[in-house]
Amino acid sequence: MTGTETGRLASLLRWLGLTMVLVLVLQMAAVLVGSDWSVEATPPPITGPLVALAPLGFIGLLTCLIGSRLENPQQQVTPLRVVVCAFSALLAIGMVVAVPMSLSSGAGDLSKTQNLEQGRAAMKEARAFRDDPEQVASLGEQLAQAGQLAADATDEDKQRAAKTMIDEQINQMDTQLKRVESQQTRESRQRLIGGTATAVVLAVAFVLLALTAVI
Repeated sequence: MTGTETGRLASLLRWLGLTMVLVLVLQMAAVLVGSDWSVEATPPPITGPLVALAPLGFIGLLTCLIGSRLENPQQQVTPLRVVVCAFSALLAIGMVVAVPMSLSSGAGDLSKTQNLEQGRAAMKEARAFRDDPEQVASLGEQLAQAGQLAADATDEDKQRAAKTMIDEQINQMDTQLKRVESQQTRESRQRLIGGTATAVVLAVAFVLLALTAVI
């Protein structure tokens, strides 16, 4: 490859990298502007989108650095490399800040936590009701008066019907609680892998890129 071709390639890589960085800035601005900051109790979920966009910035900065190295292989520090170093350091700090935000983001959804606690309390009450003979007998009488049992149903039949109804409700509640708990577990794992772990890896990558730009 001749010097002219190398210079053209270096210029193309610089502009390509800068374009990708500009896209990153615009996308991050869109995320920040589109978030609802009015609710203090539940901050907007911006960590996930920002971490997902960060690799775009890494590739853009790396492309700029490669172009700069091709154009000036002997010169260690150029204005573009200083910009790459500064921007990489800034993004590294952002990824470090994103780690605790990602870890605490799951605790911010108070509605899901409250619904889960209410479901557990309701199941506990239902089981206590099931273990109370007087409550079961009263429910059996209500079923008989409502015409849901035969006219000649015995007290044992009434109690059996009441227990069956309570057991069905408990099973339904248990199924719903397990579904909600399973969903929360999946969301927690997704945040851990896609948010926290990714932010840590990107923080290290941006630090290495910043050092590479000035060494």
